[in-house]
Amino acid sequence: MAGDWSDLTKRVARGIAEVKKTTGSELVAESGPVPLAGRIAGPVIQHRKRRAEGTHRFVLILPFGEGEVRVELDPKDYAALTREMVRFWNEQGEAASQPPVPLKEDEA
Repeated sequence: MAGDWSDLTKRVARGIAEVKKTTGSELVAESGPVPLAGRIAGPVIQHRKRRAEGTHRFVLILPFGEGEVRVELDPKDYAALTREMVRFWNEQGEAASQPPVPLKEDEA
């Protein structure tokens, strides 16, 4: 029975190695878990390195319907997005930290 776990572990390790080869990028770092759109908290930003090109990319993981959308940004675009987010938070102040309020329907 002990041999079964060893074999399973080896097969899982080989599978992970194959996935890394086919996806062409490896995870360098990822954000802490953040709850978005009422979902269970998960990472929303990943820093990945493409081995073949030797380049770095940032991947935004955004909820969309039942799944998610992954947007890949190069470091320059990620830096621009970060600057824009900081500017937004500075301009909006405390109001930016409040949850959105649903619009009231017109009683016509």
